[in-house]
Parts: sequence; C-alpha cells; structure tokens
Amino acid sequence: MTPSNKPDLAPRLLDAAIALFAERTYEGTQMPAVAQRAGVGVGSIYRYFPSKEALGNAAFQHAKRALLDRLAETVAEGGPAADAREEFGRFWRGFTRYASDHLDAFVFLEHQQHDTFLAPESQALAAQIDALAQDFIERGQRAGEIRAGDPEQLVAMATGAFTGLLKQQRPAGLAQLSPEALAQAEEAVWDLLHRKAG
Repeated sequence: MTPSNKPDLAPRLLDAAIALFAERTYEGTQMPAVAQRAGVGVGSIYRYFPSKEALGNAAFQHAKRALLDRLAETVAEGGPAADAREEFGRFWRGFTRYASDHLDAFVFLEHQQHDTFLAPESQALAAQIDALAQDFIERGQRAGEIRAGDPEQLVAMATGAFTGLLKQQRPAGLAQLSPEALAQAEEAVWDLLHRKAG
C-alpha cells in the first residue's frame, strides 16, 4: 500500500480523543491513552497533531462545527419561524439531535472547562454559537416574546438547564427519555425564557 492509499487516521484519532475527553476530561487524558483507544502507536498522533493542545483544539473545532451545522440545519427547517417559541423548538431539536447522535462530543463541549488549551480560532468558533443564541434572545426580546434580561445570562440559563438534563440521564443519554418527558423538559426550559403575559 502506497502512502497515498493509506487511510487518513485523523478522524479516528479525533473520535478517540473526544471519547476520552468526555470520559476523563481533557486534563485527565494522556496522549498514549488516545493512541491506545485509536489502535495506533503514539508516534502516529504526532504526525497529525504536534501536541496535546493541537489535538484538543482539533477535537473541539470538529465537535463545535458539527454542533453549529446541526443548529443551522434545524433552525432553517420549514422556512422562517412564526415566532420565538417555534424558533426555540428548533434550537431544542438541534441540541437534542446533536446530543443524541454525538453524546461524547456534547459532553466534551458543554460539561468541561476549555480555558487552558483553546486557541483563538477555537474561541472564535465557540463565539459563533454564542452569537447565534444571543441574537435569538435579542430578537425575541424586541418582539416582546422573551423576558427582559442580559441575553448572555439567559442563554447560559437555558444551556445550563439542557446540559443538566443530559448529565442527569448519563450514561444512556437522552435516548432513555420518552418523547413526552423530552417535550416536558423543552417546555420547562422555554418557561425560563419567555415573557409572561400581564
């Protein structure tokens, strides 16, 4: 097999890293463990990622881009949303679908601190999702559908509620929740955000 025909190990290394970061945290994961999980020698990692920080950033960007793509896809479903409640439902579906399909990645992204290793491009990617969510809050506030308050704080409250729900359901994730229970959770999180009448 010529070098050009060798399979690209990067996806396998990223999957192994994300699984271990979710299980042990970034700080608690050593490069030999990633190599072992991926079924390669330690030297193979360094051909793709020159340091643990480079691997951590690549894993973060891979997971965050997939989440951003899933959110964009679900928010756009069915054309423009009729109101903030419908748009929130689309965000909720995006998060639940992503968390169901990529539980390790979601845990790595949302349940851990990343300040110790994130490069500027990773921080910029994270800021895109924050900006998307804050824009939703600000538009809902202008329309009188979302309560007054700091948009960043309201996003943190809603995201925290979702990640807390997911953490409670580990290790099986959201799959063990019935559709009715998931709908009740969605309504409870929306209740944190929407402006009450009167």
